[in-house]
Amino acid sequence: MIIFSVMGFILLINLTQRGNNEETSSTSLQEQSVIGEGRVILTMTIGQQVTIERVGQSWRMVPERLAVQATEQMMRSWHELSAMPIDIVIDRQQNEGVFVSMVVAGQQNIQLFTLYLVEQQLVVLNHQTGIYFALPSVMYNQLVPSGLLVE
Repeated sequence: MIIFSVMGFILLINLTQRGNNEETSSTSLQEQSVIGEGRVILTMTIGQQVTIERVGQSWRMVPERLAVQATEQMMRSWHELSAMPIDIVIDRQQNEGVFVSMVVAGQQNIQLFTLYLVEQQLVVLNHQTGIYFALPSVMYNQLVPSGLLVE
């Protein structure tokens, strides 16, 4: 009788752990915030050409290449950016990306991202986590509006 009780207990533990693993893998397939849920960007540099910094409730761009309203819309897009993680490896020699660094409130380290336009989609690499996110290619112009970077 004791043998059957121990075997039942072991079976119960195994089934419980299997269920937890399945829940973990299913949550990784859901949309996630690219910069982190509820995080606030304090300073952001795009393509090592433009710096946007928070000034009170608004934004200042140096050098100024966009209107204030366009800058605020771009920063709103960054804060609300969520996407599906994808399993992809991008050859950085073949695909040129736009490098973005940002200081986020409550984070000690600078957050690093690279944006790639690949096969009709925008792929964002979060360098801290190594996670690639897939977005529609039209999102590129919301995150990096035309006229922002000098080619």
